[in-house]
Amino acid sequence: MNLRLVHAVLILLSAALAVLFGVWCLALYGRGEGTGSLIAAIAAFAVSLGLVVYDSWFLRKTRTLQ
Repeated sequence: MNLRLVHAVLILLSAALAVLFGVWCLALYGRGEGTGSLIAAIAAFAVSLGLVVYDSWFLRKTRTLQ
């Protein structure tokens, strides 16, 4: 596995972790933990979306590298 693929996999794993964190924050918000949990969930989902966009850009940009 080359460095390009390792980078792509790590970015996707980071995006998955951000989604899991967002779901956890939503669960906390559902139990009445305050608006801070909701803000953290929204931020986590935004970060996850940004990571997926970055990963697709990175894979397109480095497609010609071996």
